[in-house]
Amino acid sequence: MRTLAIVVMVVGMGAAALGAELENTCGTFQECFSPLTGCCPATVGEEPCIPRRTISVSGTAVARTVPDLVVWHVTTSDFDKNLLRAKESSDNKLKAILALREELGVNPEDMETGHLRIEREYHRDEHGNRTEFKHFAVTRSITIRQRDLKRFDEFLSKLVSSAEMEVSLGFESSRLHELRAETRLRALRIAREKAQAMAEELGDKLGMVLTVEEYRPSAAGRDWVSNVAYFDPESRLPADVSSGTFAPGAIEVRVTVYATFAIER
Repeated sequence: MRTLAIVVMVVGMGAAALGAELENTCGTFQECFSPLTGCCPATVGEEPCIPRRTISVSGTAVARTVPDLVVWHVTTSDFDKNLLRAKESSDNKLKAILALREELGVNPEDMETGHLRIEREYHRDEHGNRTEFKHFAVTRSITIRQRDLKRFDEFLSKLVSSAEMEVSLGFESSRLHELRAETRLRALRIAREKAQAMAEELGDKLGMVLTVEEYRPSAAGRDWVSNVAYFDPESRLPADVSSGTFAPGAIEVRVTVYATFAIER
């Protein structure tokens, strides 16, 4: 076999001689053997290699979990022509919000101050051109992680009553990383089961896995040999399986795995 011949050549030849020999026999080493197709181009007198038959599938799994963490994003803004007065007003608001930490039972690591931005703002004319100076704008951000969801209303009431602010929030789960890992394996099993069923329907057997990717394979720079084309964006792929009961505010974890398997007779 040509694969064996190449191994012998590697043992008995130097790098320069090996490169020249590969150039004479099949151009480049990449052209000489493809793991995906299982082929090495035939030379004169040899029977052509039959490309390996493959089946490419995707498996999508979805899991949902109830959030156990509320992340509050608080922004304060103060305006004054005098920069020191604007900063002083901003400092007072920040102190009032930070003072709520013990009252709300927030751990020190769950409350943190973010960026501080100081800008000059100007009036604009009817054409949108900048005219005279308007005031300084001092903006601060604070992030608070609430771990006791039963106190949601209390958090919101005390936050907005402590100072003038803008508030947004998001829900998270402490199990997100663990849940994604579990969902990824389920998606892989789904992909294999799908490929197995398709191969059996054609009267063939499913061989070894050739490639596995969690994200959509890129066509550029790849030898993507497949008998399946992907059309829809990943975000629109229907879930093959879903677990859990949907609840308002539930966090969804969706994982899609792409896999290519060999087909054997």
